[in-house]
Amino acid sequence: MKVAWSATHQEFLLSDGYYFSGLYKELTKRGVLIEEVDDFDRLFEYDVIIFNYPENPFSVEEKKRIQKVLNEEKKKIIFTAHFRGKDGVFDVCNAITQDFGITVLPEGVKDECCHLEDDSLIITTDNIKKYASNVKEVVFPYSAPLSLSDGVEVILKGRDTAVSDSGEKAPILIAQKSFESGSKLIVCGGCIFWDNFSLFRLDNLQFVVNLILGNE
Repeated sequence: MKVAWSATHQEFLLSDGYYFSGLYKELTKRGVLIEEVDDFDRLFEYDVIIFNYPENPFSVEEKKRIQKVLNEEKKKIIFTAHFRGKDGVFDVCNAITQDFGITVLPEGVKDECCHLEDDSLIITTDNIKKYASNVKEVVFPYSAPLSLSDGVEVILKGRDTAVSDSGEKAPILIAQKSFESGSKLIVCGGCIFWDNFSLFRLDNLQFVVNLILGNE
């Protein structure tokens, strides 16, 4: 499998070893070719394309290309955002994902009962709906909640003790839209569940491997 980590829209970069050395090493161990790609057209030469916290908006042409790829090819495209609308990333993601029924909300998610580091925004959850093979519990820090339309699948939710800023209990954290082409669009409310802080806590590593490799 070939994974492209986008460097085309001012994302958090894979080459920043302080944050993502663990992810790079663990995927490489498993025979996954994961590369940072700074040319938008080249992204679609890969099986999986990751836009991790894209800060710069997509052009009309880029949006059309992503839509065409999802509808006509077999790719997995992953977008990640962050809590409370930081850096406007939720708007950048929504410009692509809302057309497919997934909206990132400019809110945060807290869990006063189940969290790490004495920080209620570093929530843990066992409410895993997909990609759950050998996964019992994950940490999902500083996430925005998602709003979904019909036909979108939930991958990860907060526990019943988790609540969004607007008061929604057990908010949706990750969702997936599947296409007849075989493509999948995955949208994550948080972007640091696979960095060096989170990856080796609880079952995050296995969950991330499942998510990228497609082990539902």
